[in-house]
Parts: sequence; structure tokens; C-alpha cells
Amino acid sequence: MEDLLQVLVSGLSQGAVYALMALGLTFIYRSTTVLNFAHGENFMLGAFVTVVLIEGGVSYLLAVAIAVVALLAVGVLIDKIAFEPLLERDHVTQVFATIAVSFVIKGLVRRVAVDERGVPPLLDVEFIRVGSAVLNPQHVLTVLALVVVSVFFWFLFLRTGLGRILRASTQSLRGATLVGIDVRTVFAAMWGVGAAVGAIAGILAAPTLLFSPDMGARPLLLGFAAMALGGFGSFVGAVIGGVLLGLIQIAAGFYISTTLGDLSGFLLIFLVLVVRPEGIFKTSESTAA
Repeated sequence: MEDLLQVLVSGLSQGAVYALMALGLTFIYRSTTVLNFAHGENFMLGAFVTVVLIEGGVSYLLAVAIAVVALLAVGVLIDKIAFEPLLERDHVTQVFATIAVSFVIKGLVRRVAVDERGVPPLLDVEFIRVGSAVLNPQHVLTVLALVVVSVFFWFLFLRTGLGRILRASTQSLRGATLVGIDVRTVFAAMWGVGAAVGAIAGILAAPTLLFSPDMGARPLLLGFAAMALGGFGSFVGAVIGGVLLGLIQIAAGFYISTTLGDLSGFLLIFLVLVVRPEGIFKTSESTAA
């Protein structure tokens, strides 16, 4: 029973990071239908800005807040520099622009952060013991953060006037433009929010990783995988796909073989794409799922 609890918490924690990455990608995909290959750098920059501020003497919570706001601004900047000028170009050109942005950001960070470094945990407390199971407080915090972020955006999208505007824009850009919605502002906001959510994922995952300019590559790939599993463009699918992917990887690694961890998740996604290419959830759901 203790082993099962440990597997569940570890799987949920890992899945929460994937889900947050998938959510950030989905914000941009729903508004622009572009896959943002620079999203891994949002993950990395969230951790980077946080650790730089902490090393400069800023308190942890304030550093986290500044990092999230900074990445919100970075997302808007990426939209203005790399996406808006290519708005009328084909999707391949737009995707390659995000790849170029990814390399530029990594190159800039490498100039000021050559060495790998550890990131202190957000919660400076001992491991939590439940029977013989030992739970990492950072894992518990990551799961709680996913719940808070998911509830916040559920409320924002389904219970506010701003949410109705955002849903209208993501469902029909032409229709939104005809009723007077400033679609360009919506695009910029979605790029900013997507980057901020990616930063949150990076901040939460960083204490269990070593910081490096390339640390966002694997989370980006697994964020895409979570999107494919849950359904491209589905917010609910992004959360459920990420959580399922994390649980499957941890369970397969624990109960079968550690080498099967990553592989099992991708095998499942391959099966889902063959049997149900649209993923678990369809993007046509009226709840902005």
C-alpha cells in the first residue's frame, strides 16, 4: 500500500509538470494553431530567472512571482517579434520561427549561465512519511499547483466575461473579429499566459533537476506527448493527458523496469494515435476543453 501511494504521488507530480507544459502549449495552439517549439525555453527561463534572483538575495516567493510575470512579458514579446510579422505566412514558416526563437534564447542564456546548478526546493521541509512511504514535499506542491492553476483557468474561461471573449476568439477568429474583438490582443495574451504557465512548470520541476540551458528539451517533448494523448487543443485533455502520462511512466518504471518508464508513455501515445487520433478529448467541446 505504501509503494502504491509513493507511485501515485510521484506519478501525479511528474504528470503535473507534463500537464502544465501541455496547458501552456494549448493556450497558444488554441488561439493560433501553431505548435510553439520555444515553449521548452519558457520552462527553462522560469527556473533561470528564479535562481538568478534568489542568488541575488531576493526572497524565494518574490523571485517566483517576478519570474512568472517576466515570462508573461517574454511570451507577449515572442508573439510581437516572431509570430505577428508572420501572421499571413504558412504554418511551417511560423513553426520554424518558434524553433529559431528557441535557439536564440538558449544561446543568450548560455552566455551568462555556463555551469549547471542546483535549484533549492520551494518548501524547505523534511520528507513527508506516510507509513513506510517517503513523499517529497516538492512533489506534493507540484500536484497542488496543477490543481490551483486548473481551477483558476476553469473559472476564468467559464465564469467570466473575459473568458467568454477568449473562448469566442479560440473557437472562431473570423467570428470574433466580426463582433469587434481585438484578436491580435487575444493572441498576445495567449502567448503570454502560455509562457507564464510554462515558467510555473519549470519553477516547480527545477528543484528535482539540475538547471541548464537545455533543461526544457525533454519537458517540451513530453508536453507535446501529453497534448497528443489528451487531444490537441483541449485544455481538459492537456491536464488529463499529462497526469496519465506521468502515472504510466512512474508505474511502468516501478513495477516493470526503470528502462520502460519513458518508453511506456510513448508506446501508449502511439496506440492512442492509431486507435483514436483525436486523443481522449475532442477540441470541439463547448466548454473550451
